[in-house]
Amino acid sequence: MVIPSSKSFPGSRRLATRPAMKPLKVKNPRRPFTAARDENGVPHIEARTWTDALYALGYLHAIDRPTQMLFARAVASGRSAEMIADKPQLLETDRFFRRAGLDVWLDREIDRLDDRVFVQITAYCQGVNDGLKSSRRSLPMWAVGFERQPWTQQSVLLICNLLAFGGLVVGQLQNERLLLELAQTRIMPERLRELFAPLFDDADFDLLRQVKISNRLSDEALELITDLPRLAGSNAWAVAPTRSRTGGALLASDPHLEVNRLPAIWYEAVLRFGGRYVLGATLPGSPLVAVGRTPELSWGVTYFKGDNSDYFIEDCRPGETADAPPLYRRGERWLPFDVRKETIFRKGQAHETMPVFFNDLGTLDADPQAEGPGLYLSTAWTGHQEGVGAGLGVWLDLVSCPTVRDAMDLVRECPQPTLSWVLADREGHIGRQASGCFPLRAEGHNGMLPVPAWDPCNHWQGLIPTHLLPGEYDPPSGFVSSANEACNPPDMQPLVTLPVPDYRKRRIDTRLTELTSATIDDMQQLQYDVVSTQAQDMVALFLPHLPEGDLKNRLANWDCSYTPNSYEATLFSRFYREVLLQIFGTDHDSGGIGWRRMLYLSTRVGFSSMVITLIDRLLHQEHSHWWEGHDKGELIRKAAEGFSIEPEQPWAVTNAFCFTNRFFETKFVGRALGFHTAEMPMPGCFATPFQGHLLRSATRETTFAPSYHFVTDMSRQEAWTNVPGGTSESRFSRWYKNDIARWASGRYKLLSPE
Repeated sequence: MVIPSSKSFPGSRRLATRPAMKPLKVKNPRRPFTAARDENGVPHIEARTWTDALYALGYLHAIDRPTQMLFARAVASGRSAEMIADKPQLLETDRFFRRAGLDVWLDREIDRLDDRVFVQITAYCQGVNDGLKSSRRSLPMWAVGFERQPWTQQSVLLICNLLAFGGLVVGQLQNERLLLELAQTRIMPERLRELFAPLFDDADFDLLRQVKISNRLSDEALELITDLPRLAGSNAWAVAPTRSRTGGALLASDPHLEVNRLPAIWYEAVLRFGGRYVLGATLPGSPLVAVGRTPELSWGVTYFKGDNSDYFIEDCRPGETADAPPLYRRGERWLPFDVRKETIFRKGQAHETMPVFFNDLGTLDADPQAEGPGLYLSTAWTGHQEGVGAGLGVWLDLVSCPTVRDAMDLVRECPQPTLSWVLADREGHIGRQASGCFPLRAEGHNGMLPVPAWDPCNHWQGLIPTHLLPGEYDPPSGFVSSANEACNPPDMQPLVTLPVPDYRKRRIDTRLTELTSATIDDMQQLQYDVVSTQAQDMVALFLPHLPEGDLKNRLANWDCSYTPNSYEATLFSRFYREVLLQIFGTDHDSGGIGWRRMLYLSTRVGFSSMVITLIDRLLHQEHSHWWEGHDKGELIRKAAEGFSIEPEQPWAVTNAFCFTNRFFETKFVGRALGFHTAEMPMPGCFATPFQGHLLRSATRETTFAPSYHFVTDMSRQEAWTNVPGGTSESRFSRWYKNDIARWASGRYKLLSPE
């Protein structure tokens, strides 16, 4: 299976046919509905009311994805070692989520929901529980002795918290921790200030080097988190009727996350109720439709990359007695932490009790009572603010919004996750709106480096009013787009503090500008586009400094496309790495990042898009502390001269991966039994619209790629989709991985309410 380049896209709309339906047998539902699968396994639900339709959706989630839902809840609540297996990575993950406390305030948030939203969530939970009762335990549940427990309103909200925290907050905090780790190395401060400008402009390096950093999560624990429902990146755009061949607004959306795990994260469904419909990608365990459309409105979302979490530095010392909580400083006063005792049960092992220390600012990352006095990190997240549970109601109300303007007013108030919503309606309007709950930081706090918590002037000063969040409605360009680029309004505190690349955004905007009479086929081709603007930029920078020869000739004639059959994509990737090692990989004694650390940050093993983005920016400067005393062109030539061309291989080999089962770990046995797929090529890279980003180590393979393709024309009542997986989580179902071939070859299926 080979994904074609955008130049050879097959034009799949002409290949699709109307789906044939196969009725589903439903055992003793408490609410009336009927359901049938189309020829692709997608369930179509018919119900009298919206509430009945949500019940039916919950019922089918429980039939097709029970393990995914129940295991995700166990992990997110810190009970995986108790309910699944007593394994080191599960125990580590339990400790992580117990400290994060995603489930601590669930009862409070459920009590705050208005009755209308509570009724809808309750109907969904009833459907889940009735579906669980009507079916047996899945094979993975049976294998580990997992006992199913009822799905509750708190379970729904926990999955929503996980969606916001697992990818968005964890990713932000990982990058902030990386900055702190770099500050504690022997890299020259002036080099860090220049590379990460303006983040280190006012940094107190002496203070930062005193902070005790707790251990990072292991690769195995991180892999578990990447398997959970979460957001990582995405593309979405909408085209106005003036630029559409049919005269209807077009919308395309493809959320990017971990794709090389089965079952797929998303669950496609078509719901009909009361003469209306909604169709698209739903999230098992929750009634929300993440990407989809109704007769009047369509929507997609991308991660806004808004910064709604911070590290603070707490000055701590042990309590006066062994049983007393540790103390933290405010000015000259020492105050006791609040303590939450978390008991972690383990299968076949004695349980352990873990104290979690917190105050009104955040949660401590360590235990000063055991580790002694010193400076420690504390984590603050707006997801613990009162009222954030209202976000679920926004998703539910979106289904009844008639226009883009109404939808923008609605989603602006969604507290989490931090999202950029792209919208189109039947009347031909398009829009983009940011949402999220953002802290108002103290002056001088950039959100990326931790500041002293003992000075109250450094604390959050409240929340940013939602009317200040950026949005655009029917812009003169005739399109709106989002690809996780920084989008900060002028004259206010940055909402996005993390340096992020705009490579995908630039490529998408270039193509949309060129498309004056866009079609559904054009939208599909753009979703599979593998041209890298990053490669275009860097090749243009490198070429004048390269000696004449094969390397220069091949890069000069390369179209910067990361197609599977491209040898030049592999060649550029290797040479780019050599340049970074030559310029930035000098050892610490010379004030550099160090060869090993630079190799880690610039390769697929531990790739950091934040660091790569800033390095690319720096490389365009003529003068820098990083090549002080040297000529930049000379270092590029030196990289070329020392560059040994490794055995030639196409991008299909360099960027190959396989689909594996989330619940069946043994790779080779899993493949023999049909749980895993054979190795296949991943087109694209982190900088292309089809974000085929592969991270690989000796024991871990992680991908960031389109997890769902959705394209619709608002002048027609249909959508075109594919998903890397299928509807069912059961290996023995024909709907386990039936859509992978379509996803891999760039073909789309019809999703219709008819």
